[in-house]
Amino acid sequence: MITTTSQSPGKVWMLLGGALSILVGFFAITAPALFSYVITAFIGALCLGSGFIGFVQALFGRDVPHRILSALSAVIRLAAGSALFVFTESGMKTLTLILGAVFFAEGIVCIVTSFRLRANSAWIWLFLNGVVALVLGGMIYARWPLDSEWVIGVLYGIQSIFSGIAMLMLGIAIGKKS
Repeated sequence: MITTTSQSPGKVWMLLGGALSILVGFFAITAPALFSYVITAFIGALCLGSGFIGFVQALFGRDVPHRILSALSAVIRLAAGSALFVFTESGMKTLTLILGAVFFAEGIVCIVTSFRLRANSAWIWLFLNGVVALVLGGMIYARWPLDSEWVIGVLYGIQSIFSGIAMLMLGIAIGKKS
């Protein structure tokens, strides 16, 4: 028997996204060095893939100025992807530094957004997520580059879990009276 739910698609996506975020967070925490290497390799692969596509686009593009810019962009992405594979340790240190900046930016955005969503009963979870992101960003910068091998996994895992909880709480609050 097929049943319909009164849940909005936004609520379902928020709940699924929150659950997935928590799952990824636990994986990252339980195997932090492996997660750090996997993320570094994944970003390297994305750079290589997009560089290859950009290079093909440059070869077969119609507009000459765009072909030149596409070729330059492709070379940069191919070099970055290759560097992440060849110099994994250095790449991980760089990605750790970038992750710290992302946490700071995400923390600020979450805190500001939480104040705009005070009518939602779950606004405090978004605020706490922002505070956690700021603290984790500070922890990265305090110990960088010494702890780069494991820090991506552990701190990303912690942030992913808090972000997942915030999404779950916001998803649960969708449709409720505030």
